[in-house]
Amino acid sequence: MIHSRIREIRKEKGLTLQDVAERAGTTAQTIGRLETGMRTLSIKWVNRISKALETDASELLALPQQGDIEISGLVAKDGLVSKKAFGAASVRFSAKSPIALKIRTNLGEYRAGDTLVCEGGPTTGNKQAVGRDCLVELKGGKRLLAKVVAGSKKDTFTLIPIGNAGTMLQDKKLKLAAPVVNLLRTFKA
Repeated sequence: MIHSRIREIRKEKGLTLQDVAERAGTTAQTIGRLETGMRTLSIKWVNRISKALETDASELLALPQQGDIEISGLVAKDGLVSKKAFGAASVRFSAKSPIALKIRTNLGEYRAGDTLVCEGGPTTGNKQAVGRDCLVELKGGKRLLAKVVAGSKKDTFTLIPIGNAGTMLQDKKLKLAAPVVNLLRTFKA
């Protein structure tokens, strides 16, 4: 069964029903009915609302058979779990052009066996990588996982090692900077 994620995404973006309605060229009442399922969510509406929310149309739909799981509660700092539904959690990759890396040994916050998914698509730019853990490739072809920060020279970057090993590399030109967007970790009993 398909579930709408319009309300969830609208609230994440801090928008009101009226905000979305104005952007989609309709009324707040119509958006509310589409959010709650009181009105049929056609492909035409999905496209209009995705444009209004500035998100991919596929993000508006939760498909349990394709890896979307209903969030059945939020955990508070005291550990109490609310009983209210809060949209859906997607266990699909958020990268449009995913590059997966497997962590061999513990490395900073990452654990042996973790899988990292990096965004390696054509929109990946070095500026989006600043301040993030990234798979980087230097001009000579060397690849490494590092935190990327701005370099001291124009169009260069400093690469900070993720763990205790490794060397900081300063003022490097990057061929690729693919930010980590998903962490997959399996807990064993």
